[in-house]
Amino acid sequence: MPFRRLILLCSLFLLLAQPAAEVRAELVVVVNARCGVAAMTRNEVINIFFGRNHQYFNRVEAQPVDLPDAHPDRKRFYSMLVGKDLSEVNAYWSRQVFSGRMQPPVKVNSADEVLKWVVSHPGGIGFVDLAKADARVRVVYELTP
Repeated sequence: MPFRRLILLCSLFLLLAQPAAEVRAELVVVVNARCGVAAMTRNEVINIFFGRNHQYFNRVEAQPVDLPDAHPDRKRFYSMLVGKDLSEVNAYWSRQVFSGRMQPPVKVNSADEVLKWVVSHPGGIGFVDLAKADARVRVVYELTP
């Protein structure tokens, strides 16, 4: 009997000693709830965030907002959306700006500021953790790893 308890205790200890799996919130793309867009495809999201499309299907002007490089969600967003790291994304925007073609999305410092931007602009679009999305915005695309 003591041997079984020892094995049980060792097993329990090993189970508890394992590092907890990193919990990551799901990133979602959100738009202003009143803009008339209910869902978007991956390509539509890419085209707006990379400046290829400036309007939604209903001709409302899309106004994307981004986070700074230092924000961990920005790295995850572009990695999951297009499989690129931030240096590649920044190089793309540097070429666009240098050629005079277009400007990158406005950047704000936090997810709360992303939500404020999206809510205060009729065509606002941004990305946040799913847990942050509320009734003021509509989730139009879910990013999956």
